[in-house]
Amino acid sequence: MSAYLVARFAVKDPAKLAAYSQAAAPVIASFGGELLFKGGADGVLTGTDGLPGTAVFRFPSHDKLKAFYNSSEYQALTSAREAGADMVLSAFTAA
Repeated sequence: MSAYLVARFAVKDPAKLAAYSQAAAPVIASFGGELLFKGGADGVLTGTDGLPGTAVFRFPSHDKLKAFYNSSEYQALTSAREAGADMVLSAFTAA
């Protein structure tokens, strides 16, 4: 069953976020993850949104998603992530 990693973010430093994204991409791929969508909303329809950017990744399973997140390769990138953006990461499993 597919699992999804949703990243909600507000960019702090575009160059640092780009460097983080470039470094994270091969790690994500090594666990079977693929980017489905990345961008900002065309507009907020209801409420307020302090994290206007969204990226959605699909993994083959929840176990693969968790293995990616907990891997030493990804954990080594957390300071780069934090330097580039304020980010909330959430995991979802498809029903």
